[in-house]
Order: sequence, then structure tokens, then C-alpha cells
Amino acid sequence: MKRYINHFIIMLSVIVLTGLISSKYFFRIDLTSEKRYTLSSETKQILRQLDAPLYVDVFLEGDLHVQFRKLRNSIREMLDDFKTYSGNRIVYNFIDPSDADNAQEREENFAILEEEGIRRITVGKTNKDGSQSAQIIFPGAIFYYKNRIASVNLLSTNQSIHWEMRLNASFESLQYELIKTVNMVSADSIGHIAFIHGHGELNRAETFDLGTEFANYYEVERKAINGQLNALDPYKAIIIAKPREAFDEKDKFVIDRYIMRGGKVIWLIDGAHVNTDSLYTQSMTFALHQELNLEDQLFNYGVRINPSVVQDIVANQIGITLTDGSSQPTLAPWLYYPLVEPSPRHPITRNLDLVWLRYPGYIDTLGRNSEVRKSVLLQTSPMSRVRGLPSMISLNEVQRPTERQHFNNQNLITAVLLEGQFPSVFRNRNAQIMFPELQEQQAPKSIETKMIIVADGDIARNDVRNTQQGQVPSPNPLGFDRNSHLTFGNKEFLVNSLNYLTDDAGLMNLRNREFKLRLLNKQKVAEELFKWQIINLVLPMFLLLAGGLAYNRWRRYRYG
Repeated sequence: MKRYINHFIIMLSVIVLTGLISSKYFFRIDLTSEKRYTLSSETKQILRQLDAPLYVDVFLEGDLHVQFRKLRNSIREMLDDFKTYSGNRIVYNFIDPSDADNAQEREENFAILEEEGIRRITVGKTNKDGSQSAQIIFPGAIFYYKNRIASVNLLSTNQSIHWEMRLNASFESLQYELIKTVNMVSADSIGHIAFIHGHGELNRAETFDLGTEFANYYEVERKAINGQLNALDPYKAIIIAKPREAFDEKDKFVIDRYIMRGGKVIWLIDGAHVNTDSLYTQSMTFALHQELNLEDQLFNYGVRINPSVVQDIVANQIGITLTDGSSQPTLAPWLYYPLVEPSPRHPITRNLDLVWLRYPGYIDTLGRNSEVRKSVLLQTSPMSRVRGLPSMISLNEVQRPTERQHFNNQNLITAVLLEGQFPSVFRNRNAQIMFPELQEQQAPKSIETKMIIVADGDIARNDVRNTQQGQVPSPNPLGFDRNSHLTFGNKEFLVNSLNYLTDDAGLMNLRNREFKLRLLNKQKVAEELFKWQIINLVLPMFLLLAGGLAYNRWRRYRYG
């Protein structure tokens, strides 16, 4: 009896000691090969810095499709991890936006979520009686921290991949999307960025949607350099979006000086000037060379935007009236609107939808500067074509058969990331002639920095709907095509690009996480369905019966 009591005391002591240790020191062992359930060190650091409760409303609840239940469960598990590492400062709640007393209240709930930036999707649903119906789901969340609010969409927007792969992409980016939003609402200070203007760049209305999205992360301004030496000093990054007038040497020097000091730049530069108004009024226009006085500067950094216009077999559509007697506008492929492919290997473009360009050029990477690393972000399909300048563009081209043998260029680069130390374009020039007040010499090369070059300025331009006279023009979402009613990946690409350039915490690397999609072989399942039903139903019963008989025989042998 004493021995049993000693065993009990020892076991109880081990249990109590284990409980005390586990309550004091939290740890987790992740046995998955891709470390699916492991939070990054950057994520843990951000969570530990929270000094007030952070409330999260997730709009995935109710009778959901089975795949969305998996997404909901993954979100709940990750928020539980966030809660642990934040010292229980995260409080979350799952809400069903369809739960309302009547249809009007439900639509009001939907409208509120859409105003907050949560996108709705419609999925098919099988009811208990076997009938089919449509279900509206809002796979997103809203974060509340102190007096700040931020929303996030948690479903991948990539429409070009299979549904199950799209959900898997959502699982892969889940940690990034959640911690990015936590970091956004909890940051002590917010960085400043600027759209440069003064050289014919896109105006405020044309960049309204992009600027609104950037405003979730940064203070957004519009800045004219005007030859002011320190004009760009306050900004973490600048965007030069579709300039149409030449830069003078003073402005070029200010930009170069900004880069030498570690400034980040997104260059959105056309390879040709195309007057689209003439195309619609006269059914034809010309692609012409435009002198921006930036060629030597970009060449010095390691790229050349070729003066040309690119066509691609994989292209968006244009609405025109054909000459066959029909008065109704018809959608036809417009080869000057290529849908370019994002790189699947870089965190900026991983799991990104196709990006819509309009009359783009293409980029050559130059030189062998070992201090500058180049990464291709966007490229055309294997069936592309380059047209030199000047070149006539006519709407009649849509009625001509596409001669595929002429599309003999492939994978032309339309966007590239440069990282490293860049040589100054003014390193051998006396800048004091332009700026007598300049005290220091121009640095021969920059500190470590980054820039992104895109051979199309329209990638950042949202269409602006005409309204009645006296009313404010209404911008469309960036990447939305009013002809096909499809939305492409333009906005996500540019937001990811800016976040990557300004990412001091290294969060963007979380977008490169890859989870293996372990799907069943549906054909094999159908062929071997009966065999596996027998194994799953009969074998367990047989093993249970055999185990019972063996146990009875052993008891008879032991105690008989």
C-alpha cells in the first residue's frame, strides 16, 4: 500500500511541476516540414510591443462552406498564438454578417463592411435538402487599437489559379496579412511618402484609389521638387508616376542625392507616348518617343527602358464598334493591353493576380555591377512582340487576324527590382554650379537602398468616371476594367512594392512562405472508393473483435 501511495505522490508532483514550468515558459514544437505553425521572430517582436488591448472582429462565422471553415479555424489558431505572445492583449470575436433580423438589416451590414474595405465574394452552397444556393461571405477582419482602425482581406485575390490553390495561397499569406495589420495600427509613428508632380505626372484623381490605399500605411503627399535641394528629405519613399515632361538637371540631382542617402523610388515610366484620345476620336493614333531626360540616370543605376511599345497575345479587351453594321459596342482583345505575369518566387509578387498594363515598353538590365542585385517582378508571356517608334496604332487592328508567327519575343521584362549600392550619376560633375549653397561633395555611390522600375505609367492610373457637370469625378478602383468588369492585380502589386521598399522589420519575407498543398487524387479515390470503404468500416470492427477474443483467451489462460 505504501508503494502505491509513493507512486501517486511522485506522479502528482511531476504533473504539478510540469504545469508550473509550462505556465512560466511558453514553447511550441512544430513538426510540419514547412513550419506551418511557427511565428517568425519579427511577428513575435511586434506582438510583444503592444501596450494596450487590440480588438479583432473576424467576419467568418455561421454555416460556411467547408473550405472557409478551414480558413476560419486557421485564423482562430493564429490569433490564439498572437494572443499568447502579446501577453493576452489581443481579444478577438468571430461575427456572421448575414445574421440579421431582416434582409434590409443584412444589406446594411454588408454595406458597412464594404465601406471599411472588406470585399464580398459569392460561393455556391449545398443545402441540407440537396438544393443549391449562393452564399455571400466577407473573408476579412477589422482591427481596433486605441483610436485607430484598420481592415484586412484574408482571401487571396488571384483569380487565375484554381479555387483550392487560392485558398492555400490565403493560408500561406495569413501570418503576413494579420501581423502587417497589427503593425500598421500599433506603430508609434507613420512614415511619409510622396507622389512627385511637376513633370506631367498622373494627377490626384488618376491616382486616387492608390493614394487612398497607401494612406492606410503612410502619410501621403504630392510634392513638386522645383529644384529645391532638400525637397525629398522627409520621405521614406517617392513615386514618379507617368511623367510626360522632361526633368531638368536640378530635379535629377535632387532625386539622385535622395537615393545616395538611402531614399527609395518607384519609377513608373512609359516606353512611348500614346495619345489615347486620338484613338477614340479618329480611330487611330501614334506611339511616339518622349524625351524625359531620365535615360542616363536609369542607365547609370542599371536599367534601360527601351523606346518602344509591346504587344502580347495574353491581353485585356477593349470596347469598340465594329464595321459589320452592328451599332452595339463589342469587346475584342487589344494586344496593346498585355496582362503580364508576376514572378512566383519574389515576396512582392507571390500569389499575385495578372497585372494589366497599357501601351508598355520593356526593360533591359545593364552592366555587371556586383553591388546591385536585380530581380524580375513582371514579364510578358512567351508570345510577345515589340514595335519600334514611331508606330501607328489603329482600332482596325482588332479585326485583323493575329499572325502568331510575328510574336517571337518572350518573357520581356516590364518591372524589375534593384537592390544595393547605386553609383551616382553626378559623381564626376560639379553640383555646386547648380546649387551654390551645397557644402558637401556628392557621394560617389549610395548607401544600401532599393528601387523599382516599371515600364508603364498607367499601371498606377485608375479610370475616372465622367459625372454630371459640376459634380466631382468618380474614380474606379485601380486595376478595374469597366469593359470586362474584372479587377487585376495592379493595386496589390504597387502596395506590395512600396511595403517591400520601406519594410524595416522584414515582414514582407513572410509572403514567401510555401505550404504544400496535399490534395487527394480524385480519380484514384473514385476508382478505389469501395476498397477504402471496406477498409475503413470493416477492418476496425474486425480488429476490435479479434482483440476481444484474444483478450478473453489470455484471461482464461492466466486465471483458469
